[in-house]
Amino acid sequence: MSDLRELQLRIAAARADFLEYGPLGAAGVGDVVAASWARSQSAGVDADRYRVIYHEDIDFDSRLARCARPVITRLTDDMSDVPVTIALTDSQARIIDRRDCSSAVGRVLDRVDFQRGFSFEESGCGTNGVGTAFEIGGPVSVVGCEHFNQSLIQFACTGAPIFDPLTGRAVGVLDVSMLAESWTTLVEALVRSAAAEISRNLLLDRSQATRALFETYLRADARPRQSVMAIGDTLMVNEHARELLSPDEQNTVAQYAEFLMSKQDRGVHTVTLETGRTIRMRTNCITCNGDAVGMVLLLDEVRGACGLGAPSAVNRPGRIALPVASSREMRSPAWAKALAETTEALAERTAVLVLGEPGTGRLSLISDAFGELHGSSPVVIVDAVRVERGEQVAMPATDIDGPALLVVRHLDRIGPSGHAEIASMIARATETGHHIAATAEPIDGEVVGSFADLLHHFGCSVTIPPLRLRGPDLPHITDRIMKILSPHRHARISPQASRIIAAFSWPGNITQLREALETALRRRPVGEIQAADLPGFCRSSTTRALTPLEATERDAIVNALEEADGNRMRAAHAVGMSRSSLYRKMHTYGISGI
Repeated sequence: MSDLRELQLRIAAARADFLEYGPLGAAGVGDVVAASWARSQSAGVDADRYRVIYHEDIDFDSRLARCARPVITRLTDDMSDVPVTIALTDSQARIIDRRDCSSAVGRVLDRVDFQRGFSFEESGCGTNGVGTAFEIGGPVSVVGCEHFNQSLIQFACTGAPIFDPLTGRAVGVLDVSMLAESWTTLVEALVRSAAAEISRNLLLDRSQATRALFETYLRADARPRQSVMAIGDTLMVNEHARELLSPDEQNTVAQYAEFLMSKQDRGVHTVTLETGRTIRMRTNCITCNGDAVGMVLLLDEVRGACGLGAPSAVNRPGRIALPVASSREMRSPAWAKALAETTEALAERTAVLVLGEPGTGRLSLISDAFGELHGSSPVVIVDAVRVERGEQVAMPATDIDGPALLVVRHLDRIGPSGHAEIASMIARATETGHHIAATAEPIDGEVVGSFADLLHHFGCSVTIPPLRLRGPDLPHITDRIMKILSPHRHARISPQASRIIAAFSWPGNITQLREALETALRRRPVGEIQAADLPGFCRSSTTRALTPLEATERDAIVNALEEADGNRMRAAHAVGMSRSSLYRKMHTYGISGI
């Protein structure tokens, strides 16, 4: 105990010298503490005036809190005779749980607002066991005079970050605090062990499929100097992959991998990035009960090669070299690959079936591909549904001079009564030298009915990605739609509205994006479109179709949050529900970004 007292006296003297003379005065103090003092001083923390900030909008029943609860309860029982207080914080250093093993220590900590809802970021109150643990990314003990602020010198605190095993990010800190004279090094081992157990609980709390993905990722990451990414509920990137790809390039590769995952496509693929670099991807699709739940990618750079996903020319022995990017602003590898395959098929006069979700631009892709080959040559578009109903009976012309294209839309929606008409139309167009293409939604399971009988007319199929997997193309698509909807008007999108557009999943694809921009332009015909001008569904990430009542409730919650500037308590009061109910509804509807 005398050694601890002598150490505290030396640190107290060094702290006084630091506050008077600057970093040179911290001689003899540990590097971690000295660096924390310097950061605290740079952040403008007052060593003599104590202030911590209280936050109302905290989820005290978060996934982290649930996973930590049994560990903290057991730790509290084990330390019931020790004068300590145990606290758990979220990723912003805000206390979300606190247990007192000693009411005496708890009452003293109450005086410095060491309570639920208060933030203990280092930039707010200086060196402490919570904020400093976040800053250094590891366990830390701050004892007595090692605290930067005078009001905390009476305490000792040991904090250990809690890491999400999937992302590797610190999602919280487990802290044990006591009076400085009671501190012992034994606390450090207990806190580290408990924090690691909470991290394991975070992994176990995830689904079996997510754990399978994580285990596959770990096995791949064990290979020496292998760049590895994993795509699932979250994105995992090892150190070698971070060195290989910038954050934007990681997103491009991840979106292409999600597109491949939707087709359960295993094998070797290449992606050409905007910089011209070509990345080879060896993919391992993780499935659960027949559904793709994730994909692990082994990455390496191909020197001096042009990947299949590049918006350039496709060259194969004995085949024509083709420009494949008519819309040169498009940068999505999956879109570029689909455009290349469609262009090549039309050049070889192979009838092509283009698959994609409604509103993804299937017809635009076919038109672009044909236009690259034959300029403004005629294109005949027929809707299979209208033909079946007898509303559209026009046949392709037989006396055309030069190339022409017949596109049959919605081939998958045709019933038995329209089969003969469509088959006859395709046959006549083929005889007269037309190029043939058709659009359909992705085939889920076994193809049945007359649609299957029509497939023999086509020599290849191409799948195009949904808008949610075309992140690099979204700004250009949005800009084009804005110019179409508001020609000759000074209308533009604010940075915050752009971020909301980029974050939304767009289940209705380009069609839904156009509807959202139409709504925003009705609310603000000219000027800069703000986040509040976008319809409420843009703040929701739920993938299921909502009932009209649910959609109304979602929009009411979004509007209340916007009017309350994101304050959850005020928003909950405005819509007439408790704060916990508001959090639950926000989770149900996937509301974020407010």
